[in-house]
Amino acid sequence: MDVVQTLNSLLGPVSKLFTWLQNRANPVRQQAARILLAFEAHGIQRTQINRLLPKHLQLLPFQLSDADELKKVLTQEHINWVANFLALEREWLDGTSDAANQLIFSYKSPRKLDQWLTDHALPAQKGLNFRLHLITANVQPISAASKGYFAVILEELFDTEDDYQSRYYHLTNGDHFEHPPCLLHLMQILAIANHHNLMLCRSVLPAASLYPLSHRTGLIAKWLMKTKPHPLEADQEFWELYANNAQWLEQLHRSGLPEVVTSIERDRKCFVRPKQIG
Repeated sequence: MDVVQTLNSLLGPVSKLFTWLQNRANPVRQQAARILLAFEAHGIQRTQINRLLPKHLQLLPFQLSDADELKKVLTQEHINWVANFLALEREWLDGTSDAANQLIFSYKSPRKLDQWLTDHALPAQKGLNFRLHLITANVQPISAASKGYFAVILEELFDTEDDYQSRYYHLTNGDHFEHPPCLLHLMQILAIANHHNLMLCRSVLPAASLYPLSHRTGLIAKWLMKTKPHPLEADQEFWELYANNAQWLEQLHRSGLPEVVTSIERDRKCFVRPKQIG
């Protein structure tokens, strides 16, 4: 009897630990944990989730208290709704990808971004339901000597019954300054943002954190919490580069966006000082 009791006393904690680890590795639990994590990253507390869910998907408060309870009642309809509500990749929710947020692909295809913004803009507030985030690793102005990665994030603002919420999208994917087409892509994004009257925000994130963000790893909302304000306006280099060299804008015209070029020309005449001669 003493031997049995001794074995139980030794193996009991080990068995409990094994069960706990096995439970944590359960893919359904991981899915539930990522859903709760996504809401919290967007500033939505667990006690607030039910107010956002459609009535037929609402759960009991304790079922949203932690991942172990949520996994018992989680359905595919819940997962689909969360993915659409926060613009999340379903593969990330399933635990098969590190990319949490969707990519609006416009590299060498700027017309796709222009069309996306047109389709999603609020009719009464052109562009005002979007904020563009340009994130770099330092506060230096962008130039031919710039190095390292950068990220451009689109934030979509929308109303709920209680408050404003945000969805986030990647507009770049591993873009860095040493690759000239990436800089051209950045200028095209800023031109389209100006055309659609988007709000602009510029910030700084240490290189070690900027690298995973620029490669779409993790939740954008969590990375944005770590950023600090940048002293420059988000479109400062856009106007400076345009004033010195408009060849990139010609490429934008050839991409099928003459109306964007026209709006930039108009704004340049209004706001950009002419270059001094002599």
